[in-house]
Amino acid sequence: MISDINTIPDIKTDNRPLISIITVVYNGVKTIEQTIQSVIRQPYQNKEYIIIDGGSTDGTVDLIRKYEMYLSYWVSEPDKGIYDAMNKGINHSKGELIGIINADDWYEEDVFEEIVKYYQETGSGKVIHGLLRNFLDEEFYSMVGNSIRRLRFDMIQHPTCFIPKKIYDTYGVYDTSYKYSGDYDLILRFVNNGVKFCFVEKPIVNFRLGGISSIPQAEIEMYKVRVKHRLISKTEGQLRIVLVQIFRVAKRFLS
Repeated sequence: MISDINTIPDIKTDNRPLISIITVVYNGVKTIEQTIQSVIRQPYQNKEYIIIDGGSTDGTVDLIRKYEMYLSYWVSEPDKGIYDAMNKGINHSKGELIGIINADDWYEEDVFEEIVKYYQETGSGKVIHGLLRNFLDEEFYSMVGNSIRRLRFDMIQHPTCFIPKKIYDTYGVYDTSYKYSGDYDLILRFVNNGVKFCFVEKPIVNFRLGGISSIPQAEIEMYKVRVKHRLISKTEGQLRIVLVQIFRVAKRFLS
């Protein structure tokens, strides 16, 4: 149960790094309140919160207005997809460190304090990421946390990433030509340019399974990203894409 809004602490600033948190959402009325409260209830006070809504029609905007006093910026307007919305949020961010959390997910308690500790101890020039707790049908399902050494096979857990603003400024933001794998492309771009990563061996984000990343089109796009960054050959990429398409047709035929 979500507790009363009056228990949420006031947002103040201190002399530690400003964290910018971005939530992108479209018709997320069922889950976004949990997301919002997981951000504004963090004891770490030097934070700003930005919400980019894609023009929701299901009551999401009413919930955003309910928490407007805790937001640094929000907008509700059509966008060109999830990565366009993320880029809008980044452009409005003023923090040294940026985290992006979607409206299906929520942060662990007190996690910002831990992130800032690693950010300061590691020289403030690294992408910080960690463990992700997966939920299926509102029940705990698994916990995952990949090293960048696995990028040839799998993405690190993007919702757990906190990325210094200066890294975005240097190497760019999300490529909006992608619909599903822009985060994978971004992380590979960082790695290829020598950006360092710091893994936190603690849960950072809780993630609801079953989003757009689980559909066949997302898998196909993922293989295209791997080919682009030379993780696999063009021949292997084409073969894997054909296999995904065959499996999709077979599944439809057998269902």
